Amino acid sequence: MTSMQTHQQTGTTNNVEYDLYSEIHSLLKGNAALEQYIQDAKKEGDKEVESCFESLHDQNKQHVEKLRKMIAKRLTKS
Repeated sequence: MTSMQTHQQTGTTNNVEYDLYSEIHSLLKGNAALEQYIQDAKKEGDKEVESCFESLHDQNKQHVEKLRKMIAKRLTKS
């Protein structure tokens, strides 16, 4: 029996898979907050803070995409 079959039959997730999903969740949750912070900075007219939050938001999106690819790679392994 392959590890994938074991995974499918037991429905368990190994530590690395859990960590990847957990980090994606954390980054997406952080981006939701950053969207509000960006709006707050815009309302205050603080371009420096707005730019900083937008940069963090963009970086998080890049990290989420990288983690998604890592998950996809692991899901296609047999």
